Amino acid sequence: MLGGLFDAVGNFFTKNASDLVGAAIGGGLSYLGASQKADAATAAAQAQADAMRANAAAAEAAAQPWGVGSLGGTAGFDEASRTALLNLSPELQNIYAGALERSGLWGTQALALGADPFESANRLYDIQQQYWDPKEAQLRTDLESRLLAQGRLGTTGGQRTMGELEESIGALQQARRNESMSQAQSLVNELLGRETSDIGQAVGLLNIPLQQANVGMGLGGQLGDAAATAMSARNAAAATRYQPQALSASGTALSGLGGLFLDRLRPEKKE
Repeated sequence: MLGGLFDAVGNFFTKNASDLVGAAIGGGLSYLGASQKADAATAAAQAQADAMRANAAAAEAAAQPWGVGSLGGTAGFDEASRTALLNLSPELQNIYAGALERSGLWGTQALALGADPFESANRLYDIQQQYWDPKEAQLRTDLESRLLAQGRLGTTGGQRTMGELEESIGALQQARRNESMSQAQSLVNELLGRETSDIGQAVGLLNIPLQQANVGMGLGGQLGDAAATAMSARNAAAATRYQPQALSASGTALSGLGGLFLDRLRPEKKE
């Protein structure tokens, strides 16, 4: 009886020990497969991220503006400092400097004339009067000579004739004074117009390298669009290529090994 009891206990421990060993092996191999799968997923995600970062850097580099040069000047771009460098050609630089210098000259003259327009008008009148003074003096001399020859110089009639000449000369002088005021204002306007024109010319010259910069940005933008499309396709390819499923089959296979060991450790059934 005791022998039968010991046999039953032995069979119980043998059967359960086999089950425990098989379960332990199966669990261990399943954990190993899961661990390898996790490592593969991490490596795949890192590879995918690295590929996408490399693609993004390549797309950004392709989208950078191009340097452009011509007879009018150059337009360059410093990628490190994010600075645009725009330059005129030496010949146009001289024209630019001359235009600004002239504009300052015209502005200074316009300021001097416009500060006191009445004084400016008087100055213009004095300049013109230097031309008329000898002519007016000659008119007086000629009239006096005629009156003297006629015996009328010093007479009432002669004095009236001399007065009429002076009135005529005075009227012409006043007309020239009025004209000088208009001339002074016109001169101020003309000087301001020259100043504006030269400033406009200088500013217009700066558009040459600016247009070149726009060309360089346009080239970079077009390449950037093309690169973005290509890199998007590469990113999709990278996402597919580095899918974290490389060792998932191994995990399943290794997990199944537990059953294999389990079956072999179990005692064969007797018929």
